Amino acid sequence: MGQKVNPIGMRLNINKSWDSNWFAGPHEYADKLIEDLKIRNFIYGRFLGNKAYARVEISNIKINRVGDVINVVIYNTRPGLLIGKKGQDIEKLKNDLMSLLKINAKLNISMNELKDVESNAFVVAQQIGKSIENRIPYKRATKQAMMKVMKSGEKGIKVRISGRLNGADMSRQETFREGSVPLHTFDAIIDYHHYHALTTYGIIGVSVWVHKGKMNKDSFNHQKEETYAKG
Repeated sequence: MGQKVNPIGMRLNINKSWDSNWFAGPHEYADKLIEDLKIRNFIYGRFLGNKAYARVEISNIKINRVGDVINVVIYNTRPGLLIGKKGQDIEKLKNDLMSLLKINAKLNISMNELKDVESNAFVVAQQIGKSIENRIPYKRATKQAMMKVMKSGEKGIKVRISGRLNGADMSRQETFREGSVPLHTFDAIIDYHHYHALTTYGIIGVSVWVHKGKMNKDSFNHQKEETYAKG
């Protein structure tokens, strides 16, 4: 049987980096990991679940800790909308997070605008999921999203949708593919993400793989040598 692994996790230190960058001892690791999960869940819940930010797509949240300072970077399509007038919304988010975490560390929140909106895996998954939530047929939503990705110049895209599709009594799974998506090639740059669409029939999962090409051969070999040296 094939062994299913996360396409991001298997490429860490090759052509992917960690979303959380910090070091902690064995007694602090669990607490900081839970803090990171709370930060991400709170931000996604604040913006993805609010109709006022329906036009905003958040692709990733990176957390970097330096001493007692926590730096949070939110990658999204409309930074100005999340920041608010004179930075009011971002300050409110910061204060709410500080009260939620109940820590004495300094918290910095910044925004980065996405450049590759059409081909970002999480943006594509979110667009398909929101279309399904708005009762648009999943096949139409998926094919439209895949067409945009291929027009943007990417090598390929794969979409997998699972759940009670079209309100069927029994859940099932459908996969759509366009172009090439090499899942087992380490030097292939694969952008992957998933989204949970909340419908009246239950949760429908949307997983998206986007193939953005391959690493330069020299940089790939150099990265492998560094990895083996560390090991």
